[in-house]
Amino acid sequence: MFTAAITEDCCDNRSTEWGSEMDDKHSNNRNRAIRAALAAVVVAAMIIAATVALTSLIGGQGERSGQGAHASKEQTSSAASPSASPSDATEGSTGGKQKPAPELPASYARQIEESLDAGKLAIENGDSQSAGAELAAQFGPSPSYSAGTYGLRQPNVARNVENFQIEAGTYQLTVYCIGTGNLTADFEIGTAAKRDTIRCDDKRVEQTTLSIDSDGHDTTRIVTITPSYGTACAYAYQILRIPR
Repeated sequence: MFTAAITEDCCDNRSTEWGSEMDDKHSNNRNRAIRAALAAVVVAAMIIAATVALTSLIGGQGERSGQGAHASKEQTSSAASPSASPSDATEGSTGGKQKPAPELPASYARQIEESLDAGKLAIENGDSQSAGAELAAQFGPSPSYSAGTYGLRQPNVARNVENFQIEAGTYQLTVYCIGTGNLTADFEIGTAAKRDTIRCDDKRVEQTTLSIDSDGHDTTRIVTITPSYGTACAYAYQILRIPR
């Protein structure tokens, strides 16, 4: 009986120790699970915070880039806009205001027309210098410039190209101008070319004449009138053909 009692006590003690060990193991497992869960939560929170910060950074850069592009477009549009009229004054680089280009006197066009009419009248009357001549072409009167943006002068270059079978004869290009500045006249028939410069006068009509002979095989006639920079004049031209 005594031996049995001792054996039972031993069994009870072993059961108690084993149960205590199992409780410790379960407790440790729970603690590890809790720590793992907390670590996962912390990592997730860090990832979310980093994502939010990165999104805000990218969004801010995109907004600044968009604003910069918008400002650039506005500047380009403003620089390219031709809405300013010749009468609008703008600040120049020296702090002064650029003045609009002045209009040519109406008398310039009238005097040029009178010179053109005189040339046609000489043909009709058969004057010695125009005996047998016929009027082949006429251009003008035209101003030497137009008012561009902010009233600045833009030269009016006249270039007239004709493609047709040119009759044999001597062709005389006469250029008229009145005002200030210079004009360069280029006259071409086929492969032949002539050039001259005429200095304009604001008191009277000046003129120059270029002559080219054609044998009747040419198919191109070109007249180019180029005003020099700052020229303010009215100009015109006539082409006479004198038969062979």
